[in-house]
Amino acid sequence: MRSLAFLGAGLFQRPPTAQAVAALAAARREAADCQVHSGQVGQWLAGEVQLRGIRENAAVLAALEIPDLRDEAAQAYAREHPDRLPALEAMLAVLA
Repeated sequence: MRSLAFLGAGLFQRPPTAQAVAALAAARREAADCQVHSGQVGQWLAGEVQLRGIRENAAVLAALEIPDLRDEAAQAYAREHPDRLPALEAMLAVLA
């Protein structure tokens, strides 16, 4: 449930569950592909966060799930979206 709350953070309307799950699955696949083939997950994430909305949130969540990227991704997201700190902190607590 916290994942769904995080994916909907900052959106005008919470996305349908199916859309949220699909966005997160796509972001996880892309992040994993970047890790395996180029090691450039950070570069991929930088491109995704410019898109805003559920795609941005899904990409950040996928990055948060990678221990080596967690702190950097969390700090950048918190700087960009200080209004979403409760959702971010809840997600980090689950991932810890």
